Amino acid sequence: LGNFAKINFTVKQTGNFTVMEQERLFKVVAQNNIIFIDMVSKLGLKDRSDTAWNMSQYETVYEAMKGEFEINGRFKHIQFKLDLIQQNAKFFLEILHNQKTNTLEWIIIWLISLECILMILDMSGMGTQIMNSLPSFPSL
Repeated sequence: LGNFAKINFTVKQTGNFTVMEQERLFKVVAQNNIIFIDMVSKLGLKDRSDTAWNMSQYETVYEAMKGEFEINGRFKHIQFKLDLIQQNAKFFLEILHNQKTNTLEWIIIWLISLECILMILDMSGMGTQIMNSLPSFPSL
């Protein structure tokens, strides 16, 4: 969450993402994914142990330990933080996507404009004059 606070502060001051913030954002998203995967798969916080499944007398011990260590509450708290990070990441990634899309749209507009200018010059007959006045390059 501290990294997002820094990114939010920088974007608030400058109004833009710098390359450094983009890299930091991608690292935070990756770290968020790693933490969540580790919690669920490696630690098995939400999985019932095989011993508790196979022997009913250990079921009560398992439930008592889960209550004593407040596993469900802690998991919900961590999940809330990870969801908050995920929402921030989604917001910033959408902004990055929109910026890139906007840039590409402007490139397309300029290319179409250039093509229209070349077509107008060619239709007016000035295109051949301009092309003939340009220096020729030796062919390879």
